[in-house]
Amino acid sequence: MAGKGGGAWKVAYADFVTAMMAFFLVMWITAQSKQVKQAVAHYFNYPSASKRGTQDGPPPPGGPGSPGPGGPGAEGPEGAGKLGDIQGIPRIDLGIPRSRPSPPQGNAKPAAADATKGPKANKPSLLAVHDGDRRMVGTVVLFDEQSAELSDAAKARLKTLAPLLAGKRNKIELRGHATRRPLPAGSPFQDTWHLSYARCLAVRKYLESQGIEPERIRLSQAGPFEPKTIRADAESQAENSRVEIYVLAEYVEDLVGTPEERAQRLKTP
Repeated sequence: MAGKGGGAWKVAYADFVTAMMAFFLVMWITAQSKQVKQAVAHYFNYPSASKRGTQDGPPPPGGPGSPGPGGPGAEGPEGAGKLGDIQGIPRIDLGIPRSRPSPPQGNAKPAAADATKGPKANKPSLLAVHDGDRRMVGTVVLFDEQSAELSDAAKARLKTLAPLLAGKRNKIELRGHATRRPLPAGSPFQDTWHLSYARCLAVRKYLESQGIEPERIRLSQAGPFEPKTIRADAESQAENSRVEIYVLAEYVEDLVGTPEERAQRLKTP
């Protein structure tokens, strides 16, 4: 059959080899650690994020760029990119790149250098596609419903978190929340927006006292419009008076100046 140009056996053999490769790949994956399995699953769930170096979905467990040295959040084969079980802080994975971008080599020009000059050349855009589940490393600090004062428990949590955030250049976002119930008469706050902002200020001040650089901190408020729960009982409602702390996949230096100015800083010793 081969002498007469028949090639059906070649197709069958190729299918057999492909099937065997897939079989051995599955066997290899099943023998790996949980972190490796989740990382492989993340790649197939979010292939575009892996190609662009961004996080369109949940970051792979054990990913690079842990939020701080030592402890459960330490960098290394088992702890890289994780903030782990500290006083009730859930283990969350952090998809922040470990290495910084390399400066342009030779006569290479920044991509933005060839863009059209003038005001019309600046077209700010923001693409934020998510289902409300913010997959970033961080924690939550709770407040009394009508208060912006940090409790002892909140201070203890922030004091434990601060060493894991120290020494990095990632931006930290503090997002303030409040309940939907109206403020009582005589409240020092004008409305729940001001209450949320005051809570962010209290957290910011405490983090700065623990050595976190102020330029890393970003404040935002959701007021009463992003409640964690809509259940009416007091225990559930207590979860809505909070400040969420996120470590972002953004560097301080990457948000200062135009792309041309940033490229120049990288080339300058």
